[in-house]
Amino acid sequence: MFLSNPKNIHTILFDFHGVLCFYEFYKPMLELEYPEKLEWISKNVFEEDKGLVRKWMRGEISSDEMNRNIAKRAGMDFDVLNKAFIESALNMKLDEKLLLFISKIREAGMKVGLVTDNMDVFSEITAPAHRLKEKFDAIVNSVDYGFLKKENHGKLFDIALEKLGGSIQNSLMVDNQPAVIELFESKGGIGYLYTDFPAFDAWATINI
Repeated sequence: MFLSNPKNIHTILFDFHGVLCFYEFYKPMLELEYPEKLEWISKNVFEEDKGLVRKWMRGEISSDEMNRNIAKRAGMDFDVLNKAFIESALNMKLDEKLLLFISKIREAGMKVGLVTDNMDVFSEITAPAHRLKEKFDAIVNSVDYGFLKKENHGKLFDIALEKLGGSIQNSLMVDNQPAVIELFESKGGIGYLYTDFPAFDAWATINI
């Protein structure tokens, strides 16, 4: 790491879900007590109603409104569902190896940002619970701006890089969505399609 940095990378942006964290809202409480409801939510909300989820991540719908919507449709008590939701937001497991990697590159002088399509609960509960502001130089959450990473010509990247004082040409985006990587590269940046930490670490050893 940093032995040659052939791609001349000065700034790295990381996605949250699918990179730093692999999680499902409402677990593990529903998984233990209401597994059939968790399965219903996974299928009918996060798989088949992505338009509604995108509205949630733009801030057009609050978490409270979303949970009331889901509780009604799933035939659940709102308080039970909301409790499971808050617990899952508080107790998300982050990739400790990737966090250590991020800590080391920051110590070496690289600027690191987190750019995520996420909900109000991320800013209000998850980020403070995991002290993410201490782990990243900048955090950009779609809900705070009203649009997603792939919208507005990737403006969330521009916002993050302005906060970090970086240029797109010397920046790397680490994301698990091919369309996000393609967009970032079309803007002049460097993209890495994330699958798991060992593969990324091997790539970074050569390229950063």
